[in-house]
Amino acid sequence: MRFTTEYGALRFAVIGTPVAHSLSPAMHNRVYRDAGVNWVYEAIDCPTEQDAAHQIDLVRMGHLKGLNITMPYKKLALEMADHVDPVAKAAGGANVLVRHGYELWAYNTDGMGAVDAIARAGDLDITKAYACVCGTGPTSSAIACALAVRGARKVTLFSRDVHKAQLAVARMASFLTSQQAAVLEPASYDDAFRIVPGCTVFVDATPRGMEPDDEPIVDPRLFNKHQVVMDVVYAHGLTKLIEGARKQGAIAIDGGEMLVGQAALAIEIWQQELGYEFPIDREAMRAPVRAQQA
Repeated sequence: MRFTTEYGALRFAVIGTPVAHSLSPAMHNRVYRDAGVNWVYEAIDCPTEQDAAHQIDLVRMGHLKGLNITMPYKKLALEMADHVDPVAKAAGGANVLVRHGYELWAYNTDGMGAVDAIARAGDLDITKAYACVCGTGPTSSAIACALAVRGARKVTLFSRDVHKAQLAVARMASFLTSQQAAVLEPASYDDAFRIVPGCTVFVDATPRGMEPDDEPIVDPRLFNKHQVVMDVVYAHGLTKLIEGARKQGAIAIDGGEMLVGQAALAIEIWQQELGYEFPIDREAMRAPVRAQQA
C-alpha cells in the first residue's frame, strides 16, 4: 500500500533524553519517503520516566505504531512490555517496541545491528570470531548477546569491576541457550594486555570517547592487522580508539554503521507486525550519519 500524503499517517518515534541530536528521524523519514509509505517518525524528549511511560502507553493504545527507545529508558521499556525477546531480556534493556494485538512486544536490535556492521566491515565469519566487548550496560550486553547468538567462539566482557562483569555474564547466560551462554566470560581491564591481542573483534560500547579528548578504553598498541575494532561513538569524528587501531593496521569503524543497522532491523520488525513490505535503503540511511561526521 502506497500513500502520497501525511493524512492518517502511521506515527513512529524515538524517546529518551536528550534526543534533539538524534539522527533517527532523518534516517527513518528518508526511507519512508523514498518507499512512498505514509509513515512519519519523530524524536520525543522525555525528561522524566513518567513522560517516557506515557509515550510507551501510546504504543499500547495504538496511537504510536512503533517506538525506539534510547537512554535512559531501555530498562523501562523492557519492564513495561508484555512479551520480551530473549536477546532484550539478556541485554537488560529494549530499544524497540511494537503493539501486537493488545500487547507490547519488546526487542533489542542494537546488538545485531553492531554485529552485522562488524561482519560486513571485516568480511568476517562471526562463528570463527573471538570477541572482546567493553562495558556492562544495555548496549554492551546487547552486542555481547548478539555475538553469542550468532555463534562466536568466545565473548569476553570487560569491566573495571570484574564483579560487575560476572553479574552481567550471569544475567545474560540465564536467558540464552546453554551453548550460547558457554562462550561468555567476564574479565577486568587489568587483563586487557593479555586478552586483547588475541581477539578478532573488539568493541568499546562504553561512553568513553563521547568527548574528543577522551583517552582510549585500552592501549591501542594492543591491536593488530588481524582485528576488527568498533567504537560505538560516532557523533564527532574519529575517536582516539579508532585512530589508534587504524595505526596498528586494524579495520576500525565507528558506531554509525551500528546506528543504521539497528534502525533497519527496527523497521523490519514494524513491517512484519503491520503487514507492510517495502525496501529499506541502508545507503540512504547512511547519508545523515555521514553529514554529521563531515
